[in-house]
Amino acid sequence: MLSSTTLSQKDKLEFLKAYFELARRRLLKFCFVVSRFYQYARHLEFLSEALEKVESGEIKKLMIFIPPRHGKSELTSCHFPAWFLGRNPDKRIIHASYSDSVSNEWSRKTREIVESDLFYALFGVRTDKESRAVDLWNIAGHRGGLLSLGVGGSATGHGADLFIIDDPIKNHMEAESETYRERLLNWYRSVARTRLEPNGAIIIMMAR
Repeated sequence: MLSSTTLSQKDKLEFLKAYFELARRRLLKFCFVVSRFYQYARHLEFLSEALEKVESGEIKKLMIFIPPRHGKSELTSCHFPAWFLGRNPDKRIIHASYSDSVSNEWSRKTREIVESDLFYALFGVRTDKESRAVDLWNIAGHRGGLLSLGVGGSATGHGADLFIIDDPIKNHMEAESETYRERLLNWYRSVARTRLEPNGAIIIMMAR
């Protein structure tokens, strides 16, 4: 590999242009560009390829089962929504988790990426300054944006080209509760599934 000292200024610019173009096309490369300390793992490369197929429309329904602390939410609930909106600034995302505070935290992290200078250099879009609440923010000059809510919450008036459900069950107690599982299933059928736009995709993610 060539060191930076062996490259001319023109070569460095050409290298950056090529790397940025790769980041626009490939999710994992995007993560490395916008997040300085993002760590590579082989299973995340496999997951990123599946998420790219969601973005392209090749996959409409994706279920992800990966143990805790393996980076699945950092990739799927944080970086992927930003990359998705960069490539599709007129599309809408709804993100849900077992509580609105957890979902809002992922929304905040995604918004931070979208508002970064690196993201603007990649995609040329930013959040709308007049509409950037942590639970609902939009892309300036476009129809796209993100709504975050807790499982069981309402999404009335909002459609989703991409619906991400990350950890809908909080703990072992809820997992073993037939009443909670039934309530969760009813919410999925009556709210989550009905919010999908034509050709929309849905992702459900949790640890087994």
